[in-house]
Amino acid sequence: MAVVATAGHVDHGKSTLVRLLTGTEPDRWAQERERGLTIDLGYAWTDLDGVHLSLVDVPGHERFAANMLAGLGPVAGVMFVVAADAGWARQSEEHARAIAALGLGEVLLVVTRSDLVDGAAAADVARDAEAHLAELGEPPRETVLVSGRTGAGVDDLRRALRRLAVAVGTPAPTVPVRLWIDRAFTVRGAGTVVTGTLGAGTMRLEDELVLRGAAVRVRGLHTSDAPVAEVVGPARVAVNLRGVDLDEVARGDVLLDPRLPDAAAVVDVTTHAPWLVVGPRTPLPRQLVLHLGTAAVGVHVHELSDGRVRLRAKRPLHIAVGDRGVLRDPGLHEVRAGVEVVAVDPPRRHGPRRAVTGGGSARTRPSADARPAGAAAAGDAEKSLAPLLGHLATVPLTPPTRAQLEEWGVTPHLLAGAERAGQVTRVGGLVLEGDALARAADAAAGLVQPFGPRELAVALDTSRRVVIALLERLDTTMVTRRLPDGTRVLREDGGPHTRRGRP
Repeated sequence: MAVVATAGHVDHGKSTLVRLLTGTEPDRWAQERERGLTIDLGYAWTDLDGVHLSLVDVPGHERFAANMLAGLGPVAGVMFVVAADAGWARQSEEHARAIAALGLGEVLLVVTRSDLVDGAAAADVARDAEAHLAELGEPPRETVLVSGRTGAGVDDLRRALRRLAVAVGTPAPTVPVRLWIDRAFTVRGAGTVVTGTLGAGTMRLEDELVLRGAAVRVRGLHTSDAPVAEVVGPARVAVNLRGVDLDEVARGDVLLDPRLPDAAAVVDVTTHAPWLVVGPRTPLPRQLVLHLGTAAVGVHVHELSDGRVRLRAKRPLHIAVGDRGVLRDPGLHEVRAGVEVVAVDPPRRHGPRRAVTGGGSARTRPSADARPAGAAAAGDAEKSLAPLLGHLATVPLTPPTRAQLEEWGVTPHLLAGAERAGQVTRVGGLVLEGDALARAADAAAGLVQPFGPRELAVALDTSRRVVIALLERLDTTMVTRRLPDGTRVLREDGGPHTRRGRP
């Protein structure tokens, strides 16, 4: 199974394509069909030569951008639609920024209404759209020209969609369930039903999950309108909840595995805005809306001295390290930055805060010392980092002391840049080599399970202090699981947020 969302400007033919591909009307409301305008999320599915694909159709109008982001948030692939007779438009840009902010990566570009212009003009629109997406770091994997009216190119689109579905449809059955809810309604005789995109994990009948801090039980499961005993993500799923009233659940809530941590209202994030690589960076407002999963919640924004940004949400969210989200300014109707969560419920920090800037990230900031006039030049930064990197190249899991860092001239700004570049890892106030967490995970995999900090310290040839800091981060990112006696086991899937050098 795979789940893919549509994206693109209003009235560029997204819903028409969904109807052509699936034979299903994605617009669920009467006023949507009467006005020919998608307002809320629509859902449909089809089989593509043995591959089951669910489609989430999002609205293109700017007034419904929050609904659009709720549709994009939980998916891994996008069918991006641009009309040949209109070209790149305002909401094309906002949707593309949202895709880049979320780092979705797998984009299929579809140029619709190709019968309304000549072939050369349609090709020009395709090249222009490809260039826009590439500038945001989201070059399309394929481009297909189609006509909803004549059906030309639809077979090519089906084949391209199948390839996209295979790319984003790898099952992940052992990851703990975290289902972002996008719809809730009642069914006569059954009670409350919620739907969402299950990105990973397995849901079964009679599973006990947590909703708003309370235990709930799965009474029924459907996928693609068919009852099933279990569903493995990625998949669209409808869940009938036993003993839950409709007014007790809403879009943005989460059904989750009881082993996962409680919700948090404060997180530290890194920001990135690929559209601001060139030109001045403007301060982010103190008040923005964070879109994460299907949730949209107001946040208060502060920049910390190490270059990270602290967000204080108006209500707690079930957030995990590695989650990607979008900061949007609803007053200006624009995506301001993408965020990646690097710490949940972080300790309080003291000291002056500077204005928050919307540009820069691990992918977009040219260097950690690219600061206003008076900051160190890139060459000076490299010189300051050289002793630290040389030290870690020799003893990667022996952290330097604060006195050493000060002697070498390594400032918090330089450390933040080095971490974004993957040169160092910071855990528990310690500075280690960039792939320290991957080293720890690899070493843990070679131990008899369960294992204690002492065994891992011996395997890594480092101190207990370093091992405890590494294990706490691996616990947070669900690479390892802490047992009541203080030992750990490696989770079977290795954790949902682990990648070499940066879990």
